[in-house]
Amino acid sequence: MNDYMLKKLALIIVRYENNKEIFQKDIINLAKHIKVYIYDNSKESVDFRNEKNIYLYHDKENGGLAKAINNCVDIALKDGNEYAVYFDQDSVIDIYMIEKLLNSYKNFKIKNDNLFVLGPQATMPDGENYPIRVVENIFDNYFSASEIITSGMTFRLKDIQNIGYFDEELFLDLVDFDICWRAVEQNKLVVVDRNIKMVHEVGIETIKIPFKVLPISSPIRNYYQMRNMLYCAVYKNKKTRWIVAYYILRRLVNVMINLLFADEKMTRLKYNILGVKDALKKRMGKLSL
Repeated sequence: MNDYMLKKLALIIVRYENNKEIFQKDIINLAKHIKVYIYDNSKESVDFRNEKNIYLYHDKENGGLAKAINNCVDIALKDGNEYAVYFDQDSVIDIYMIEKLLNSYKNFKIKNDNLFVLGPQATMPDGENYPIRVVENIFDNYFSASEIITSGMTFRLKDIQNIGYFDEELFLDLVDFDICWRAVEQNKLVVVDRNIKMVHEVGIETIKIPFKVLPISSPIRNYYQMRNMLYCAVYKNKKTRWIVAYYILRRLVNVMINLLFADEKMTRLKYNILGVKDALKKRMGKLSL
């Protein structure tokens, strides 16, 4: 491991209403090796006042995922960090995973300075690969992609500023895809290292249909997914609209699957319809309930 890069690395995590004790224990272990930046969107925050190497900001009003990451990016830069790796609280992470990602990022960056962000191959808890739209095999285990999920994203902090921060108007879903699409529009590379596996929980449950296991999100997530996808397709990401159009079709299929197999069917339908209306009206940000 390049000691200089590790010393200049910020681990960014956004917390929301998970198990406080387990989360606290895991973070304290990670902070023994690297600087950790936590943005806590929960009503009650964890307490790291007596711990070193940990920055914590508590936003009990929950300003959203994008705002949280942007805040940590700015603070990490002010602290003199150069690189960052972001993880969701639903991913299984340890220091060895972080070192692998940083090494992989460094190795690719040496060969192609056009790299914007690099991530692992996310997998379901059962070992099945999380679907990623790879574009081509660049070399060895490196594949370019049109977008990757937020968790596992490894990047240079200043590149976030150059591309443009995570869109806080999206609030939650698609903040990862949107920033990747904007990077691709600027001829930057979004890359997956398929030799690095990261176990990641998706949704609140899964359902099995022929030849497929599909994650099911909460009804309110259906709102953000529908609204943000349609908003990106109509008003943003003009150069990558064919990619966004593909995801619009997938969202419609997902709506049908939810209505057929998930619970709270009418609630989900209402949230999806509201998502369409709000997208077309450009009514963005946090949904007021």
